[in-house]
Amino acid sequence: MKQASIDPVSVLVVVPTTGGPVVLRSLKSRPGLPASAAFAAGDYRPLPWSGDYARLAAAGGPLSRLAGGDAGTYELRLTGSFDAGRSWEVPVCLAHGLLARGYSLTADPEAADLVLWATGAVDLDLAVLPGDYALLDKLARSRDLLAAAARADLAVLLPDGPEAAEAARAFRALGRARPPVILPAAGVPAALAALTRPEPPAASGRRAALLAAPAALLVATGLAAGFALLRALPEADRPIVAVTAPLPGEPGPPVAPAVASAVVVEELAAPAGSSCRRVAFGADPPVRRPVPAEAPGRLRASRLAPDLCGLAFHSGASGARVTVGPELAAAALPPTRLPDGAQAYFLREGARRNLVYTVQVMTGSADSDPGAANPSGTADRLVHGLVP
Repeated sequence: MKQASIDPVSVLVVVPTTGGPVVLRSLKSRPGLPASAAFAAGDYRPLPWSGDYARLAAAGGPLSRLAGGDAGTYELRLTGSFDAGRSWEVPVCLAHGLLARGYSLTADPEAADLVLWATGAVDLDLAVLPGDYALLDKLARSRDLLAAAARADLAVLLPDGPEAAEAARAFRALGRARPPVILPAAGVPAALAALTRPEPPAASGRRAALLAAPAALLVATGLAAGFALLRALPEADRPIVAVTAPLPGEPGPPVAPAVASAVVVEELAAPAGSSCRRVAFGADPPVRRPVPAEAPGRLRASRLAPDLCGLAFHSGASGARVTVGPELAAAALPPTRLPDGAQAYFLREGARRNLVYTVQVMTGSADSDPGAANPSGTADRLVHGLVP
């Protein structure tokens, strides 16, 4: 049996039904088809719900909301069929999104790196519609298939409904080597963000050799640009801390705190045996590593190692607000709050690149917070970079 990888590539997409699970065998672009169509394996006749699939994949349809998807017609093949219902829509939409991000489908449980078990219908904006989807019955009929893919990671999407909480407990009680990841049920885009790995699979063989030289050049150029920007900050933008020696017999004046003490910036790393995908969506806690200051107003750059999942920010000043620059915000998932109140920014797939951003600490005014370190309400600013 193939050992499952931490960052999955081959995905077994399960369409659970009350008649038993159906698996997606293939999903291909077919420009020659007049409209997208769904087929059972070995059959040339479109399935009864193929017209609904054509509308789902048509220009202006729900699938057009997925970033990175190619417009056109598709051929979807499954191991079997079902007569009615719309609960196939969520797994099929997720399959489209995963293929657009470089994943591949497999129908072989032993070849799967990830099993995706999902059900539910979608609206025009790819929100998952709540309802009674017979989750427990579908899980019971899927147990043999899940057992055949015991070494693969398991991700599950359970729409909101009367059995969602109980079904989540039942999935966690399956006794798999790694606990299942329960995906966000709000919509397909949020579930895809949870599924997609933080970086694409590495190229191999001749293709890797062909890409090595330009990649090295891009890395070197990015490093030079990043550090040049860090060095180019004018001294006027950096806080000046005056330190004077006290006269004999006189108490020394209070020394203003260094800017680095106003906010703590931490790297969020995946623990051994885990992945950034699992960390970002709560399956495993991150390893937190403080980022030290290397100069007034500037933090030491963080290296984009494979285990670096994101960054966390929190301030020790009462009533302070921490904001990050748009460069990091655009490269990260929407911020989440960690148990200690820190703001966490997990890097998006494909966004692991050289960047420089600022983090600002806004303290309260003297009226609202007389003890604030910055009573005027202005911002203390730190500069931080991510480098390969």
